[in-house]
Order: sequence, then C-alpha cells, then structure tokens
Amino acid sequence: MLSLIYVSTATSRLPLAAVEAMADRAAARNAQVGITGMLAYNGESFMQLLEGDGDAVLATMRRIERDTRHGDINYVRQEIRYQRECPDWSMKTLLAPLSRMGSAALFTKSLPRSTDLDTRILFTSFASTVRPDIVAKIEERRQRVVLADMPVAANV
Repeated sequence: MLSLIYVSTATSRLPLAAVEAMADRAAARNAQVGITGMLAYNGESFMQLLEGDGDAVLATMRRIERDTRHGDINYVRQEIRYQRECPDWSMKTLLAPLSRMGSAALFTKSLPRSTDLDTRILFTSFASTVRPDIVAKIEERRQRVVLADMPVAANV
C-alpha cells in the first residue's frame, strides 16, 4: 500500500466551511477507490496523507496537482507501508493552527491510534505552525496582561 504525504500552499485564503466541503467531496471520492487519509489546513497551507492502492493514490495526486486551490506542492513522504494509519477515515479534516496552551497535545490525541510516530510528529508540527498575524495577536494579548498586572505609579 502506498502512503503519501504532501504539503501545498493554498492559492487563496479559504473559509473553513470551504475546506470542510472540499474534504467531504474528497472523502466520498476516496471511499469509492479505497483511499484513506487526513487533510490538515492552517489557513495558508495544506498537509495531506493519502494511503491506499498505489495507482489510486497517484491518480488522486495528479488531480490535486491540477487543482487551482493548491500551489507549490512538496512531497514529504512517498513509501510503501504495510498497514493503514487512518483505516476508518476516507478523509478526515483537521483545522489548525494550534495557538492555545496544550492544543498540540489535544491535536495529537485526536489522531487515530494507528498513526505512526513519524506521521504524528509531521502533522502536529504542521498544525503548530502559527501564522505571523496570529503571533502578533498573541503577543498583543500578552502585553495587555503584563500592563494590567503592573502596579500603577502614584502621582507625586
């Protein structure tokens, strides 16, 4: 069985509802050809695991390569594996980035128990990648908390 993971850049920002609809259509198509896997989206990029018969996985990748929503596709892994990591998921959607304390651990726990360690690390790392605009918002919140906790100087 072929196991393939790729990362691509979204050619435009997609609303989460559009990503979920795209994954639902992919799940239906994948179920017909025996492909399982998962799709993560962090607001800028996709990471997807596809697993199944090699011809079916490669045909799916050719379709993804022609999809105008994906740009700059990079293959992370393409190898033969002997068991499925997502046996019950024709296409599970995982939305990221993870920006709250402890959210990476929760994300990792949401992956199937059959997911290999290397795949867990790849997807959790991808999901933990925080966009610059989110980093700025987190830093702004931290600054507000620090300023709120500072004692007010008395007027002399």
